[in-house]
Amino acid sequence: MLESLLFSNESTGKEWLLQVRFSLTHAVNRTDHAPGYDLLFSECPSHMLITAANRHGHLVINGLVYALSPEKVYVIPPGPRVETDYLAGGEQSLYLFQFDITMPNPTKAQPDNSRLELMSVTVPSSERLLALCGKIIDHWYTNDPYDRFASQGGFQDMLHLLLKKPEQHENAMDRVRQYMEQHYPEAVTVEDLARLAGMSRYYFMRSFKDRFGQSAMEYLTHIRINRAKQYLEEGDTLRVIAEKVGYKESQYFSSQFNKHVGVSPSIYMANRSNKIAAYSWPNIGHLLTLQTIPYAAPIDQSWTDEYRKKYGFDVKVPLSHDYDFNREALWRARPDKIVALEEMITDDEKVKLREIAPVLFLPWHQETWRVHLQMTAQFLDREKEGNKWLSRYDEKAAAVRKSVPTIFKQGALLIVNFSTKGIKVWGRRAGTVLYDDLEIAYAKGVEQIRFTEIVSVDQLETFKADLLLVHVMKDPVSAELWKKTQSLVAWQNLKAVRDGHVYQTSSPAWVAEPIMEYTAYRHNHLLDELQQVFSAL
Repeated sequence: MLESLLFSNESTGKEWLLQVRFSLTHAVNRTDHAPGYDLLFSECPSHMLITAANRHGHLVINGLVYALSPEKVYVIPPGPRVETDYLAGGEQSLYLFQFDITMPNPTKAQPDNSRLELMSVTVPSSERLLALCGKIIDHWYTNDPYDRFASQGGFQDMLHLLLKKPEQHENAMDRVRQYMEQHYPEAVTVEDLARLAGMSRYYFMRSFKDRFGQSAMEYLTHIRINRAKQYLEEGDTLRVIAEKVGYKESQYFSSQFNKHVGVSPSIYMANRSNKIAAYSWPNIGHLLTLQTIPYAAPIDQSWTDEYRKKYGFDVKVPLSHDYDFNREALWRARPDKIVALEEMITDDEKVKLREIAPVLFLPWHQETWRVHLQMTAQFLDREKEGNKWLSRYDEKAAAVRKSVPTIFKQGALLIVNFSTKGIKVWGRRAGTVLYDDLEIAYAKGVEQIRFTEIVSVDQLETFKADLLLVHVMKDPVSAELWKKTQSLVAWQNLKAVRDGHVYQTSSPAWVAEPIMEYTAYRHNHLLDELQQVFSAL
Protein backbone atom coordinates (compact mmCIF):
# COMPACT_ATOMS: atom_id res chain seq x y z
CA MET A 1 0.00 0.00 0.00
CA LEU A 2 1.08 3.58 -0.61
CA GLU A 3 0.37 4.43 3.03
CA SER A 4 2.84 1.88 4.36
CA LEU A 5 5.35 2.78 1.66
CA LEU A 6 5.36 6.41 2.74
CA PHE A 7 5.00 6.22 6.48
CA SER A 8 6.58 2.99 7.66
CA ASN A 9 9.72 3.59 5.59
CA GLU A 10 9.98 7.28 4.81
CA SER A 11 13.20 7.13 2.81
CA THR A 12 11.85 4.37 0.52
CA GLY A 13 8.61 6.30 0.06
CA LYS A 14 10.40 9.49 -0.91
CA GLU A 15 12.59 7.61 -3.39
CA TRP A 16 9.50 6.07 -5.00
CA LEU A 17 7.79 9.48 -5.26
CA LEU A 18 10.82 10.91 -7.01
CA GLN A 19 10.48 8.26 -9.72
CA VAL A 20 6.74 8.24 -10.48
CA ARG A 21 4.39 10.67 -12.24
CA PHE A 22 0.75 11.29 -11.36
CA SER A 23 -1.51 12.67 -14.10
CA LEU A 24 -5.17 13.70 -13.76
CA THR A 25 -7.25 12.21 -16.60
CA HIS A 26 -10.83 13.08 -15.64
CA ALA A 27 -12.64 15.10 -12.99
CA VAL A 28 -16.31 14.97 -11.92
CA ASN A 29 -18.38 16.68 -9.22
CA ARG A 30 -21.36 14.38 -8.87
CA THR A 31 -24.48 15.55 -7.01
CA ASP A 32 -27.35 13.37 -5.83
CA HIS A 33 -30.56 14.22 -4.00
CA ALA A 34 -32.21 10.88 -3.27
CA PRO A 35 -31.27 8.55 -0.40
CA GLY A 36 -30.29 4.95 -1.05
CA TYR A 37 -27.85 3.12 -3.29
CA ASP A 38 -26.36 4.25 -6.57
CA LEU A 39 -23.86 2.38 -8.71
CA LEU A 40 -20.85 4.50 -9.69
CA PHE A 41 -18.79 1.82 -11.43
CA SER A 42 -19.33 -1.89 -11.96
CA GLU A 43 -15.54 -1.88 -12.44
CA CYS A 44 -13.51 1.19 -11.51
CA PRO A 45 -11.93 2.24 -14.84
CA SER A 46 -8.65 3.62 -13.46
CA HIS A 47 -6.97 4.82 -10.31
CA MET A 48 -9.30 7.25 -8.59
CA LEU A 49 -9.51 9.65 -5.66
CA ILE A 50 -12.98 10.01 -4.13
CA THR A 51 -14.04 12.43 -1.40
CA ALA A 52 -17.33 13.98 -0.26
CA ALA A 53 -18.40 17.47 0.73
CA ASN A 54 -20.53 16.08 3.60
CA ARG A 55 -20.54 13.07 5.87
CA HIS A 56 -24.01 11.52 5.67
CA GLY A 57 -23.30 8.51 3.50
CA HIS A 58 -21.03 5.62 2.61
CA LEU A 59 -18.92 4.27 -0.20
CA VAL A 60 -19.51 0.58 -0.85
CA ILE A 61 -16.45 -0.98 -2.47
CA ASN A 62 -16.78 -4.63 -3.50
CA GLY A 63 -19.53 -5.04 -0.91
CA LEU A 64 -17.62 -3.44 1.99
CA VAL A 65 -18.73 -0.18 3.59
CA TYR A 66 -16.57 2.92 4.12
CA ALA A 67 -17.84 6.14 5.70
CA LEU A 68 -17.75 9.32 3.64
CA SER A 69 -16.52 12.55 5.22
CA PRO A 70 -14.89 15.80 4.02
CA GLU A 71 -11.68 14.90 5.87
CA LYS A 72 -11.20 11.55 4.19
CA VAL A 73 -10.04 10.69 0.66
CA TYR A 74 -10.27 7.17 -0.75
CA VAL A 75 -7.64 5.95 -3.19
CA ILE A 76 -9.21 3.23 -5.33
CA PRO A 77 -7.29 1.05 -7.79
CA PRO A 78 -8.72 -0.06 -11.15
CA GLY A 79 -11.25 -2.89 -10.99
CA PRO A 80 -13.44 -2.79 -7.86
CA ARG A 81 -17.19 -2.26 -7.93
CA VAL A 82 -17.97 1.15 -6.40
CA GLU A 83 -21.35 2.32 -5.09
CA THR A 84 -22.68 5.10 -2.87
CA ASP A 85 -25.27 4.73 -0.13
CA TYR A 86 -26.75 7.97 1.18
CA LEU A 87 -28.66 7.80 4.44
CA ALA A 88 -30.80 10.90 3.88
CA GLY A 89 -32.16 13.09 1.10
CA GLY A 90 -30.85 16.54 0.24
CA GLU A 91 -27.90 17.48 -1.92
CA GLN A 92 -24.96 15.11 -1.67
CA SER A 93 -21.75 16.24 -3.38
CA LEU A 94 -19.09 13.72 -4.38
CA TYR A 95 -15.76 14.47 -6.08
CA LEU A 96 -14.21 11.81 -8.35
CA PHE A 97 -10.74 12.26 -9.84
CA GLN A 98 -9.36 9.64 -12.22
CA PHE A 99 -5.60 9.57 -12.66
CA ASP A 100 -2.73 7.58 -14.14
CA ILE A 101 0.55 6.61 -12.49
CA THR A 102 3.66 6.06 -14.58
CA MET A 103 7.35 5.55 -13.95
CA PRO A 104 9.17 6.99 -17.01
CA ASN A 105 12.46 5.15 -16.49
CA PRO A 106 11.95 1.98 -14.44
CA THR A 107 15.02 -0.01 -13.45
CA LYS A 108 15.59 -3.39 -11.85
CA ALA A 109 16.23 -1.61 -8.55
CA GLN A 110 13.08 0.51 -9.04
CA PRO A 111 10.56 -1.53 -11.08
CA ASP A 112 7.43 0.09 -12.46
CA ASN A 113 5.19 -0.26 -9.39
CA SER A 114 2.38 1.80 -10.84
CA ARG A 115 -0.66 0.18 -9.21
CA LEU A 116 -1.86 1.29 -5.79
CA GLU A 117 -3.98 -0.73 -3.38
CA LEU A 118 -7.25 0.46 -1.84
CA MET A 119 -6.56 2.89 0.99
CA SER A 120 -7.90 5.96 2.74
CA VAL A 121 -6.10 9.11 3.85
CA THR A 122 -7.35 11.53 6.50
CA VAL A 123 -6.30 15.13 5.86
CA PRO A 124 -5.68 17.76 8.55
CA SER A 125 -7.84 20.39 6.79
CA SER A 126 -11.13 19.57 5.07
CA GLU A 127 -11.48 23.24 4.05
CA ARG A 128 -8.20 23.09 2.14
CA LEU A 129 -9.13 19.77 0.54
CA LEU A 130 -12.57 20.95 -0.63
CA ALA A 131 -11.08 24.20 -1.95
CA LEU A 132 -8.68 22.18 -4.10
CA CYS A 133 -11.55 19.99 -5.30
CA GLY A 134 -13.41 23.13 -6.37
CA LYS A 135 -10.36 24.49 -8.16
CA ILE A 136 -9.86 21.27 -10.11
CA ILE A 137 -13.50 21.07 -11.17
CA ASP A 138 -13.85 24.77 -12.02
CA HIS A 139 -10.91 24.73 -14.43
CA TRP A 140 -11.57 21.28 -15.90
CA TYR A 141 -14.85 22.25 -17.54
CA THR A 142 -14.03 25.60 -19.13
CA ASN A 143 -13.65 25.92 -22.89
CA ASP A 144 -10.09 27.15 -22.47
CA PRO A 145 -7.63 24.24 -22.89
CA TYR A 146 -5.00 26.18 -20.93
CA ASP A 147 -7.18 25.90 -17.83
CA ARG A 148 -6.43 22.20 -17.75
CA PHE A 149 -2.99 23.19 -16.44
CA ALA A 150 -4.70 24.81 -13.45
CA SER A 151 -6.67 21.59 -12.85
CA GLN A 152 -3.47 19.54 -13.05
CA GLY A 153 -1.84 21.98 -10.65
CA GLY A 154 -4.74 21.67 -8.21
CA PHE A 155 -4.49 17.88 -8.45
CA GLN A 156 -0.77 17.99 -7.65
CA ASP A 157 -1.52 20.27 -4.67
CA MET A 158 -4.08 17.73 -3.51
CA LEU A 159 -1.53 14.93 -3.69
CA HIS A 160 0.84 17.09 -1.65
CA LEU A 161 -1.87 17.53 0.98
CA LEU A 162 -2.57 13.78 1.05
CA LEU A 163 0.97 12.47 1.03
CA LYS A 164 2.72 15.02 3.21
CA LYS A 165 3.74 13.51 6.56
CA PRO A 166 0.60 13.63 8.75
CA GLU A 167 0.30 15.88 11.76
CA GLN A 168 1.73 14.60 15.02
CA HIS A 169 -1.59 13.50 16.50
CA GLU A 170 -2.58 11.37 13.49
CA ASN A 171 0.94 9.98 13.22
CA ALA A 172 0.84 8.97 16.89
CA MET A 173 -2.44 7.09 16.40
CA ASP A 174 -1.06 5.25 13.36
CA ARG A 175 2.11 4.41 15.29
CA VAL A 176 0.04 2.92 18.12
CA ARG A 177 -2.10 0.90 15.74
CA GLN A 178 0.95 -0.51 13.98
CA TYR A 179 2.50 -1.36 17.34
CA MET A 180 -0.63 -3.26 18.38
CA GLU A 181 -0.73 -5.21 15.11
CA GLN A 182 2.91 -6.23 15.57
CA HIS A 183 2.92 -6.84 19.35
CA TYR A 184 -0.58 -8.25 19.97
CA PRO A 185 0.81 -11.46 21.61
CA GLU A 186 2.43 -9.36 24.34
CA ALA A 187 0.89 -7.99 27.54
CA VAL A 188 -0.21 -4.61 26.17
CA THR A 189 -1.94 -2.09 28.46
CA VAL A 190 -3.68 1.23 27.84
CA GLU A 191 -0.93 2.93 29.84
CA ASP A 192 1.73 1.43 27.53
CA LEU A 193 -0.09 2.67 24.45
CA ALA A 194 -0.70 6.13 25.91
CA ARG A 195 3.01 6.49 26.63
CA LEU A 196 3.83 5.39 23.08
CA ALA A 197 1.44 8.05 21.75
CA GLY A 198 2.84 10.69 24.12
CA MET A 199 -0.60 11.39 25.59
CA SER A 200 -2.37 11.19 28.91
CA ARG A 201 -4.34 8.00 29.50
CA TYR A 202 -7.72 9.74 29.22
CA TYR A 203 -6.83 11.78 26.11
CA PHE A 204 -5.38 8.72 24.41
CA MET A 205 -8.47 6.59 25.09
CA ARG A 206 -10.75 9.28 23.69
CA SER A 207 -8.51 9.96 20.68
CA PHE A 208 -8.16 6.30 19.78
CA LYS A 209 -11.91 5.68 19.85
CA ASP A 210 -12.58 8.84 17.81
CA ARG A 211 -10.09 7.67 15.18
CA PHE A 212 -10.87 3.96 14.96
CA GLY A 213 -14.44 3.68 16.24
CA GLN A 214 -13.65 1.38 19.17
CA SER A 215 -11.51 1.39 22.29
CA ALA A 216 -7.85 0.39 22.15
CA MET A 217 -8.50 -2.81 24.10
CA GLU A 218 -11.43 -3.70 21.83
CA TYR A 219 -9.17 -3.15 18.84
CA LEU A 220 -6.47 -5.34 20.41
CA THR A 221 -8.99 -8.11 21.08
CA HIS A 222 -10.23 -7.80 17.50
CA ILE A 223 -6.67 -8.34 16.22
CA ARG A 224 -6.12 -11.32 18.52
CA ILE A 225 -9.39 -13.03 17.64
CA ASN A 226 -8.83 -12.64 13.89
CA ARG A 227 -5.30 -14.00 14.22
CA ALA A 228 -6.72 -16.90 16.22
CA LYS A 229 -9.19 -17.67 13.43
CA GLN A 230 -6.29 -17.76 11.01
CA TYR A 231 -4.32 -20.15 13.23
CA LEU A 232 -7.40 -22.36 13.67
CA GLU A 233 -7.68 -22.65 9.89
CA GLU A 234 -4.00 -23.60 9.79
CA GLY A 235 -4.63 -26.47 12.24
CA ASP A 236 -2.85 -25.26 15.39
CA THR A 237 -4.00 -26.58 18.77
CA LEU A 238 -5.87 -24.34 21.22
CA ARG A 239 -2.91 -24.26 23.59
CA VAL A 240 -0.55 -23.14 20.83
CA ILE A 241 -3.03 -20.58 19.51
CA ALA A 242 -3.61 -19.12 22.97
CA GLU A 243 0.12 -18.53 23.36
CA LYS A 244 0.45 -17.10 19.86
CA VAL A 245 -2.28 -14.48 20.36
CA GLY A 246 -1.42 -13.38 23.89
CA TYR A 247 -3.50 -15.54 26.25
CA LYS A 248 -1.72 -17.53 28.96
CA GLU A 249 -4.36 -20.25 29.27
CA SER A 250 -6.21 -22.08 26.51
CA GLN A 251 -9.40 -22.18 28.63
CA TYR A 252 -9.44 -18.41 29.01
CA PHE A 253 -8.72 -18.01 25.31
CA SER A 254 -11.67 -20.27 24.48
CA SER A 255 -13.99 -18.23 26.72
CA GLN A 256 -12.86 -14.98 25.07
CA PHE A 257 -13.27 -16.48 21.62
CA ASN A 258 -16.79 -17.62 22.47
CA LYS A 259 -17.64 -14.21 23.93
CA HIS A 260 -16.55 -12.26 20.87
CA VAL A 261 -17.38 -14.69 18.05
CA GLY A 262 -20.50 -16.28 19.52
CA VAL A 263 -19.30 -19.87 19.21
CA SER A 264 -16.52 -21.96 20.73
CA PRO A 265 -13.33 -22.55 18.71
CA SER A 266 -14.30 -26.19 18.11
CA ILE A 267 -17.77 -25.30 16.79
CA TYR A 268 -16.25 -22.50 14.74
CA MET A 269 -13.97 -24.94 12.95
CA ALA A 270 -16.70 -27.54 12.50
CA ASN A 271 -18.95 -24.95 10.88
CA ARG A 272 -16.24 -23.54 8.62
CA SER A 273 -16.32 -26.77 6.64
CA ASN A 274 -19.85 -25.79 5.48
CA LYS A 275 -20.03 -22.88 3.06
CA ILE A 276 -23.41 -21.28 3.73
CA ALA A 277 -24.46 -18.10 1.92
CA ALA A 278 -26.80 -15.53 3.49
CA TYR A 279 -28.25 -13.86 0.41
CA SER A 280 -30.04 -11.03 2.24
CA TRP A 281 -29.24 -9.03 5.38
CA PRO A 282 -31.87 -10.67 7.63
CA ASN A 283 -30.57 -14.15 6.86
CA ILE A 284 -27.37 -13.37 8.76
CA GLY A 285 -29.16 -13.17 12.11
CA HIS A 286 -30.83 -16.56 11.80
CA LEU A 287 -27.58 -18.24 10.76
CA LEU A 288 -25.70 -16.76 13.71
CA THR A 289 -28.44 -17.99 16.04
CA LEU A 290 -27.73 -21.50 14.76
CA GLN A 291 -24.00 -20.96 15.39
CA THR A 292 -23.33 -20.78 11.66
CA ILE A 293 -21.16 -17.92 10.41
CA PRO A 294 -21.97 -17.26 6.75
CA TYR A 295 -19.28 -17.80 4.14
CA ALA A 296 -20.97 -15.27 1.87
CA ALA A 297 -23.19 -12.41 3.05
CA PRO A 298 -24.07 -8.74 2.44
CA ILE A 299 -22.41 -6.53 5.04
CA ASP A 300 -22.69 -3.26 3.12
CA GLN A 301 -25.25 -1.50 5.30
CA SER A 302 -24.68 0.90 8.19
CA TRP A 303 -26.61 -1.30 10.63
CA THR A 304 -24.41 -4.32 9.84
CA ASP A 305 -21.34 -2.62 11.31
CA GLU A 306 -21.40 -5.08 14.23
CA TYR A 307 -21.34 -7.98 11.79
CA ARG A 308 -18.46 -6.42 9.87
CA LYS A 309 -16.35 -6.02 13.00
CA LYS A 310 -17.04 -9.52 14.28
CA TYR A 311 -17.20 -11.53 11.09
CA GLY A 312 -15.39 -9.54 8.42
CA PHE A 313 -12.62 -12.15 8.49
CA ASP A 314 -15.10 -15.00 8.04
CA VAL A 315 -17.28 -13.59 5.27
CA LYS A 316 -14.99 -14.53 2.42
CA VAL A 317 -17.50 -13.44 -0.23
CA PRO A 318 -19.12 -10.03 0.40
CA LEU A 319 -22.47 -9.73 -1.37
CA SER A 320 -24.41 -6.65 -2.38
CA HIS A 321 -28.03 -5.81 -3.29
CA ASP A 322 -27.34 -6.25 -7.01
CA TYR A 323 -28.49 -9.52 -8.61
CA ASP A 324 -25.74 -9.74 -11.23
CA PHE A 325 -22.95 -8.95 -8.77
CA ASN A 326 -24.23 -11.52 -6.26
CA ARG A 327 -24.79 -14.23 -8.83
CA GLU A 328 -21.27 -13.90 -10.23
CA ALA A 329 -19.78 -13.90 -6.72
CA LEU A 330 -21.73 -17.02 -5.71
CA TRP A 331 -20.86 -18.81 -8.97
CA ARG A 332 -17.19 -18.34 -8.10
CA ALA A 333 -17.62 -19.24 -4.41
CA ARG A 334 -19.81 -22.32 -4.99
CA PRO A 335 -21.48 -22.39 -1.53
CA ASP A 336 -23.03 -25.61 -0.21
CA LYS A 337 -26.38 -23.93 0.49
CA ILE A 338 -28.01 -20.51 0.11
CA VAL A 339 -30.59 -18.94 2.42
CA ALA A 340 -32.64 -16.08 0.94
CA LEU A 341 -35.95 -14.21 1.24
CA GLU A 342 -38.95 -15.18 -0.87
CA GLU A 343 -40.34 -11.70 -1.50
CA MET A 344 -37.07 -9.92 -2.25
CA ILE A 345 -35.97 -11.96 -5.28
CA THR A 346 -37.60 -12.22 -8.71
CA ASP A 347 -38.73 -15.59 -10.07
CA ASP A 348 -36.06 -15.48 -12.79
CA GLU A 349 -33.35 -14.86 -10.23
CA LYS A 350 -34.59 -17.72 -8.06
CA VAL A 351 -34.12 -20.10 -10.96
CA LYS A 352 -30.55 -18.88 -11.47
CA LEU A 353 -29.71 -19.23 -7.78
CA ARG A 354 -30.96 -22.81 -7.71
CA GLU A 355 -28.46 -23.60 -10.47
CA ILE A 356 -25.65 -22.63 -8.09
CA ALA A 357 -26.70 -24.52 -4.92
CA PRO A 358 -29.77 -25.69 -2.96
CA VAL A 359 -31.71 -22.59 -1.84
CA LEU A 360 -34.18 -21.92 0.98
CA PHE A 361 -36.51 -18.99 0.25
CA LEU A 362 -38.03 -17.78 3.52
CA PRO A 363 -41.58 -16.34 3.30
CA TRP A 364 -40.57 -13.11 4.99
CA HIS A 365 -43.88 -11.30 5.25
CA GLN A 366 -46.15 -14.31 5.71
CA GLU A 367 -44.38 -16.04 8.62
CA THR A 368 -42.94 -15.00 11.99
CA TRP A 369 -39.27 -14.88 12.92
CA ARG A 370 -39.75 -18.08 14.91
CA VAL A 371 -40.95 -19.95 11.82
CA HIS A 372 -38.07 -18.44 9.84
CA LEU A 373 -35.60 -19.82 12.39
CA GLN A 374 -37.21 -23.26 12.37
CA MET A 375 -37.23 -23.40 8.56
CA THR A 376 -33.57 -22.34 8.43
CA ALA A 377 -32.64 -24.91 11.06
CA GLN A 378 -34.39 -27.68 9.14
CA PHE A 379 -32.70 -26.63 5.88
CA LEU A 380 -29.27 -26.78 7.56
CA ASP A 381 -30.02 -30.02 9.46
CA ARG A 382 -29.87 -28.17 12.78
CA GLU A 383 -33.45 -28.60 13.99
CA LYS A 384 -32.37 -29.77 17.44
CA GLU A 385 -30.20 -26.67 17.93
CA GLY A 386 -33.03 -24.40 16.72
CA ASN A 387 -35.58 -25.87 19.13
CA LYS A 388 -33.16 -25.66 22.05
CA TRP A 389 -32.48 -22.01 21.26
CA LEU A 390 -36.18 -21.16 21.17
CA SER A 391 -36.70 -22.83 24.55
CA ARG A 392 -33.87 -20.80 26.08
CA TYR A 393 -35.24 -17.63 24.50
CA ASP A 394 -38.71 -18.19 25.95
CA GLU A 395 -37.21 -18.74 29.41
CA LYS A 396 -35.23 -15.53 29.07
CA ALA A 397 -38.28 -13.58 27.89
CA ALA A 398 -40.26 -14.85 30.87
CA ALA A 399 -37.53 -13.63 33.23
CA VAL A 400 -37.38 -10.19 31.58
CA ARG A 401 -41.19 -10.02 31.64
CA LYS A 402 -41.10 -10.21 35.44
CA SER A 403 -38.87 -7.11 35.54
CA VAL A 404 -41.16 -4.96 33.34
CA PRO A 405 -41.94 -1.79 35.37
CA THR A 406 -45.51 -1.27 36.52
CA ILE A 407 -45.97 1.78 34.32
CA PHE A 408 -45.25 -0.36 31.22
CA LYS A 409 -47.89 -2.84 32.34
CA GLN A 410 -50.58 -0.22 32.83
CA GLY A 411 -50.25 1.90 29.69
CA ALA A 412 -50.12 1.60 25.91
CA LEU A 413 -46.66 1.82 24.35
CA LEU A 414 -45.49 3.45 21.13
CA ILE A 415 -41.95 2.86 19.80
CA VAL A 416 -40.50 5.81 17.86
CA ASN A 417 -37.30 6.21 15.83
CA PHE A 418 -35.62 9.54 15.05
CA SER A 419 -33.39 8.99 12.03
CA THR A 420 -32.14 10.67 8.87
CA LYS A 421 -35.35 9.56 7.18
CA GLY A 422 -37.55 11.33 9.73
CA ILE A 423 -39.79 10.19 12.58
CA LYS A 424 -40.56 6.51 12.21
CA VAL A 425 -43.14 4.55 14.24
CA TRP A 426 -42.70 0.83 14.83
CA GLY A 427 -45.60 -1.45 13.96
CA ARG A 428 -46.75 -4.64 15.67
CA ARG A 429 -44.32 -6.89 13.81
CA ALA A 430 -41.28 -4.66 14.35
CA GLY A 431 -42.07 -4.40 18.07
CA THR A 432 -42.87 -8.08 18.55
CA VAL A 433 -40.39 -8.52 21.42
CA LEU A 434 -42.17 -5.90 23.53
CA TYR A 435 -45.72 -6.46 22.35
CA ASP A 436 -45.74 -10.27 22.13
CA ASP A 437 -42.87 -11.71 24.16
CA LEU A 438 -43.08 -9.19 27.04
CA GLU A 439 -46.85 -8.75 26.70
CA ILE A 440 -46.77 -4.93 26.79
CA ALA A 441 -49.89 -3.29 25.36
CA TYR A 442 -49.39 -1.39 22.12
CA ALA A 443 -50.82 2.02 21.30
CA LYS A 444 -53.86 2.51 19.09
CA GLY A 445 -53.10 2.00 15.40
CA VAL A 446 -49.85 0.08 15.90
CA GLU A 447 -51.55 -3.13 14.75
CA GLN A 448 -52.22 -1.52 11.36
CA ILE A 449 -48.50 -0.96 10.68
CA ARG A 450 -46.60 -4.04 9.51
CA PHE A 451 -43.07 -2.87 10.24
CA THR A 452 -42.53 0.90 10.31
CA GLU A 453 -44.19 4.06 9.06
CA ILE A 454 -42.90 7.62 8.65
CA VAL A 455 -45.13 10.11 10.51
CA SER A 456 -45.17 13.81 11.39
CA VAL A 457 -45.04 15.11 14.95
CA ASP A 458 -48.71 16.04 14.68
CA GLN A 459 -49.63 12.46 13.72
CA LEU A 460 -48.08 11.04 16.89
CA GLU A 461 -51.09 12.29 18.86
CA THR A 462 -53.43 9.95 16.97
CA PHE A 463 -51.78 6.90 18.58
CA LYS A 464 -52.94 7.98 22.08
CA ALA A 465 -49.81 6.46 23.62
CA ASP A 466 -49.29 6.45 27.38
CA LEU A 467 -45.57 5.69 27.00
CA LEU A 468 -42.95 6.40 24.35
CA LEU A 469 -39.83 4.31 23.83
CA VAL A 470 -37.50 6.51 21.77
CA HIS A 471 -34.54 5.56 19.60
CA VAL A 472 -32.37 8.47 18.39
CA MET A 473 -29.87 7.36 15.79
CA LYS A 474 -26.27 8.39 16.37
CA ASP A 475 -25.74 10.95 13.63
CA PRO A 476 -26.00 14.76 13.55
CA VAL A 477 -29.18 14.84 11.43
CA SER A 478 -31.08 12.51 13.76
CA ALA A 479 -29.84 14.33 16.86
CA GLU A 480 -30.95 17.68 15.42
CA LEU A 481 -34.38 16.25 14.53
CA TRP A 482 -34.79 14.94 18.08
CA LYS A 483 -33.74 18.27 19.57
CA LYS A 484 -36.08 20.24 17.30
CA THR A 485 -39.01 17.89 17.92
CA GLN A 486 -38.77 18.30 21.69
CA SER A 487 -39.23 22.06 21.31
CA LEU A 488 -42.47 21.73 19.33
CA VAL A 489 -45.85 22.31 20.99
CA ALA A 490 -47.29 19.24 19.27
CA TRP A 491 -44.65 17.08 20.98
CA GLN A 492 -45.02 18.75 24.35
CA ASN A 493 -48.79 18.20 24.26
CA LEU A 494 -48.50 14.42 23.84
CA LYS A 495 -49.90 12.60 26.87
CA ALA A 496 -46.74 10.51 27.35
CA VAL A 497 -44.60 13.65 27.26
CA ARG A 498 -46.83 15.57 29.71
CA ASP A 499 -46.78 12.62 32.12
CA GLY A 500 -42.99 12.22 31.88
CA HIS A 501 -43.21 8.75 30.37
CA VAL A 502 -40.66 9.10 27.56
CA TYR A 503 -37.82 6.56 27.74
CA GLN A 504 -34.76 6.70 25.53
CA THR A 505 -32.63 3.66 24.64
CA SER A 506 -28.96 3.45 23.67
CA SER A 507 -30.19 3.27 20.05
CA PRO A 508 -27.93 0.64 18.42
CA ALA A 509 -27.57 1.10 14.67
CA TRP A 510 -29.84 -1.81 13.70
CA VAL A 511 -33.01 -0.18 15.13
CA ALA A 512 -32.97 2.22 12.17
CA GLU A 513 -34.28 -0.62 9.98
CA PRO A 514 -36.01 -3.25 12.17
CA ILE A 515 -37.41 -4.98 9.09
CA MET A 516 -33.85 -5.99 8.21
CA GLU A 517 -33.21 -7.37 11.69
CA TYR A 518 -36.45 -9.26 12.23
CA THR A 519 -34.38 -12.23 13.42
CA ALA A 520 -33.85 -14.49 16.38
CA TYR A 521 -30.32 -13.19 16.90
CA ARG A 522 -31.33 -9.54 17.13
CA HIS A 523 -34.42 -10.16 19.28
CA ASN A 524 -32.26 -11.99 21.80
CA HIS A 525 -29.99 -8.94 22.02
CA LEU A 526 -33.01 -6.64 22.29
CA LEU A 527 -34.14 -8.55 25.38
CA ASP A 528 -30.75 -7.76 26.97
CA GLU A 529 -31.09 -4.10 26.03
CA LEU A 530 -34.61 -3.88 27.48
CA GLN A 531 -33.49 -5.57 30.68
CA GLN A 532 -30.96 -2.74 31.14
CA VAL A 533 -33.59 -0.08 30.36
CA PHE A 534 -36.04 -1.56 32.87
CA SER A 535 -33.37 -1.97 35.55
CA ALA A 536 -32.54 1.74 35.31
CA LEU A 537 -36.17 2.81 35.97
